[in-house]
Amino acid sequence: MLALLAIPFLQMQTYAEDPPQEVEKSKRPTVGLVLSGGGAKGFAYIGLLKVLQETGLQVDYIGGSSIGSIMGGLYAIGYHPDSIAKMIRMQNWTSLLSDGTARKYVAYDEKEFGEKTILSVFIRNRKIGLSNAFYQGQQVDMLLGHYFSPAYKTYSFSDFQTPFLCMGTDLFTGDAIVLNKGYLPKAIRASMSIPGYFAPTEYMGYYLVDGGVVNNYPVKQVKEMGAEIIIGGDVQQGLYTTKKQLSSMTAILDQITSFPAIEANQVGDSLTNISVRIKLNYGMMDFDDYDSIIAVGERVARAHYAEIKALADSLNALEYRPLKKYDTKPLDSLEFGELLVKGNVRTPAKYFFTYFRDIKGHRVAIKDLETIISYMYGSHYFDRVTYEMDNTKSPPDLIIDVVEAAPGILSAGIHFDNDYNGSIILNGAFRNLLGKNTKLFATLILGVNPRLKAFYLVGFSGKAGLGISTDFYSFKFNIYDKSTKIDQLTFTNYKASLFFNSMFLNMYNIRAGFDYEYFRFRQDLQVDTSITRYQNFKSYGTPFISINADTRDDAYFPTRGFLGTLRAEYVMPLSGNWVKQIFTNSAIIYLNYIQSIPLSKKFTLRPGIFAGGALKQSDSPPVQHLFALGGLNNRNYVETFLDFSGAQFVQNYGNYALVGRLKLQYNLFKKNYITLRTDVGGSEQTIDELFQSRSFMVGYGVTYSYNSFIGPIELSLMGSNVNSGPMLFLNLGFWF
Repeated sequence: MLALLAIPFLQMQTYAEDPPQEVEKSKRPTVGLVLSGGGAKGFAYIGLLKVLQETGLQVDYIGGSSIGSIMGGLYAIGYHPDSIAKMIRMQNWTSLLSDGTARKYVAYDEKEFGEKTILSVFIRNRKIGLSNAFYQGQQVDMLLGHYFSPAYKTYSFSDFQTPFLCMGTDLFTGDAIVLNKGYLPKAIRASMSIPGYFAPTEYMGYYLVDGGVVNNYPVKQVKEMGAEIIIGGDVQQGLYTTKKQLSSMTAILDQITSFPAIEANQVGDSLTNISVRIKLNYGMMDFDDYDSIIAVGERVARAHYAEIKALADSLNALEYRPLKKYDTKPLDSLEFGELLVKGNVRTPAKYFFTYFRDIKGHRVAIKDLETIISYMYGSHYFDRVTYEMDNTKSPPDLIIDVVEAAPGILSAGIHFDNDYNGSIILNGAFRNLLGKNTKLFATLILGVNPRLKAFYLVGFSGKAGLGISTDFYSFKFNIYDKSTKIDQLTFTNYKASLFFNSMFLNMYNIRAGFDYEYFRFRQDLQVDTSITRYQNFKSYGTPFISINADTRDDAYFPTRGFLGTLRAEYVMPLSGNWVKQIFTNSAIIYLNYIQSIPLSKKFTLRPGIFAGGALKQSDSPPVQHLFALGGLNNRNYVETFLDFSGAQFVQNYGNYALVGRLKLQYNLFKKNYITLRTDVGGSEQTIDELFQSRSFMVGYGVTYSYNSFIGPIELSLMGSNVNSGPMLFLNLGFWF
């Protein structure tokens, strides 16, 4: 081809013996760009794309595997390298790659019973097993759907601004599959499905994992598209050769998946004209090091600037072609036709139409669509919820594709603290198992202070439903006269509740219903013989209404949002043999509110208030409804037992309580926190006593926390005006 004579870097020979003659204009050769896989290391391709832009080199074909398919796909549909870099910097990669969901999207009941276990197994088809991958890739699906949305109209990838292909691996045959048509976000998702880390993807009749398993550098396939000159971006590090290099799970996974791709790499290398190899001291999962990886990639790419510029100038001398427009942005909104649902078996179709009731014939903002998807995913009915635009119709139909969660999940955790001592936590969650649109949660706490909670909810209209719950517990605590221990009590309670439940935006909850309690308290030291006769089990009935909110961004170390409960109840002793001078009908109301206010990236201010009282009662409410202060458990078996810095567990109690609290949380470094804390207030038998100076309690302390995989590990040093000397409090594991 005469065009190649104009390209010096190819070092083609001319023959002196040929007589000079006039030649007609030669055809300009085509250029293909191939980007290998390599996980986070693929961020380095930003530099290569910038150099291609600066040299004025137009790329005619693009191919890639895994992360190379993402970067190449974005460039193929017209994203500018600077826009791609901005997109990379905007993501919370740790959360995105681990299916992290903002808590505002998680259903309120899931917040109540989740977030406290270490290990989970699934019950499916009456068998217990593990998931097919660490993560289902929900957030990755959302990310790809958002940024590749401009390509929804195009079925054949050869019709993109730059023709494109990516690679997948058939999980049944092990064959390399060329993905060059269909719905682009899903093709990219299939190409980057790292085996074992992300769940496989069903696409065009295939069941696919990462294309890099078999072909991580698809030069041959891009040549077959029509590319004559190949520029290769390669972040593969080759095979590891020492035990030290194979010291992590990701390194071993990287090594294993590299073996089958060796042959494709060798073929690709032999067909590459300009090879831009980018060596990095980063691993495939170092996504948070994006700035450093981008910087290295740009430095290496610029070392090839002269070579690429020579190619661009030679080609433009044959036939000048200006750069294509690289100004693509994600879709802002789209008008849809019908709503179609795929993958639902146990979930009724009307569930989806509740969310998308006004979609047909309306223009919908893509952000609103993504928000709805997030709420659906936050229900935990599904392992994955994705959407597609079917462009065979105009306007396109919206396809919601779901992977339903296993009907049963069993999980476990551990916990220890100074007040409740050690325990093992066993959880069961069963969704759509006992009827459609139902949830059943159960928590069993095994230890010296056992507890069994169960919660069954059936939805019958929108976000409303009917619930039944039970709560059986028994725990011990000491009774103090100031700082002197004088007795020990054991509370044992069997409670069942029936209630109406309504949820709004997954963050707000209203419940109204009736509690039945079968309760007793027992003196373990038998100090006060006057109340021995009241230690038998007695019955109580309690109509109640509660308004609850949880808008926090994290259950344990929030930086914004609030947690609040306002509850009113009327407690009625039902046993006929009570001496009415002791326990009487009591109207009780209380408010608990804690706000998290970000002061900076590191500091969070967390003020709070608790106020409660027993109203319209002649003597005393039942003892399990008193207000008690002490200990540092922020979740207690009795909802009116409150943590208070520098006080022993249940050191102070009464019919009325008023407490103000303030915490200053500092994120020392990743997963490590220091919290300064202070509490002021008290709890007394009468409201007049509550405001007397002798009832005024002041507590203070400092807590060091590590947010481990088993839950918070915390050590607190604290003091108060009700106890002499410092106190220590140890917490290990998730609160229950």
